[in-house]
Amino acid sequence: MASDPHRLSPWLTVLAVLATLLALVLVGRDAYRHAESATSADFPQRTRAGGLPVAALREPQAPVADRALPPPVVAPEPVVVPPGGGAEEPIVRVRDGERVALHRSPGGKVVAEVDDETPFGSTTAFSVNRSRPGWLGVPSEELPNGELAWVRADPEELRGETTPYRIVVDLSAHEARLRRAGDVVREWPVTVGTAATPTPTGSYSVTDLIEGGLNPVYGCCAIAISATQPYLPAGWTGGDRIAFHGNGTGEALGLDASNGCIRSPDGVLRDVIATVPLGTPVRITE
Repeated sequence: MASDPHRLSPWLTVLAVLATLLALVLVGRDAYRHAESATSADFPQRTRAGGLPVAALREPQAPVADRALPPPVVAPEPVVVPPGGGAEEPIVRVRDGERVALHRSPGGKVVAEVDDETPFGSTTAFSVNRSRPGWLGVPSEELPNGELAWVRADPEELRGETTPYRIVVDLSAHEARLRRAGDVVREWPVTVGTAATPTPTGSYSVTDLIEGGLNPVYGCCAIAISATQPYLPAGWTGGDRIAFHGNGTGEALGLDASNGCIRSPDGVLRDVIATVPLGTPVRITE
């Protein structure tokens, strides 16, 4: 990676990003408490499953690209979060009922919008790979592999948190590892893509934790990530998303034999799904 005159040490980098996430948590919490203190006549509320109020009803709004955006939460300095840069990994989730614009660059063109739920029904969450004043760089399947989407650090739309977990895949070794605060806590053999349908390398995040309702060839469960497969085989109808999934075929692992997904033992996937949160960072290397 080219040198960056604004690059900070890993610990200062992580502290800067965590400061942004803390602002998201605190400002969002204060806004929520203010809404709770108002009367129902002033703020008629809508609910979701469980009957919990999620937001006041709003007047119809113009598309995100056309309306004035709220002031951003400003990070102390432009920073970069390197892979494995700290014990805690920053994550943001889209708040209930909100819709977030994905920009090609900080303040740049809107390339997509995402709801508070993924197409698979999970809460929309991102790992945070970079930060600029008022903006967060996040991996998203809406952009090509290797590119970051940029979202405004708006506490009304996003909720910040951290996780100690990171998943790392070594394609040449056919091995995946779950790390907690940098330490390996689980490792397992994997089958990855062929030369014609390679598993994409890069930094991604967990978008969905799926158990049940899958085609039997995918085994017990799947961990969908923000990577996509640009080299789909002819006649393929299974979509372009990359995922860890079970070994429903019972074939040996440790091979280059998939269409890009990361085939794993069923038992391991069950344990990982029970451990990591949505938004957990995933790093895939050669």
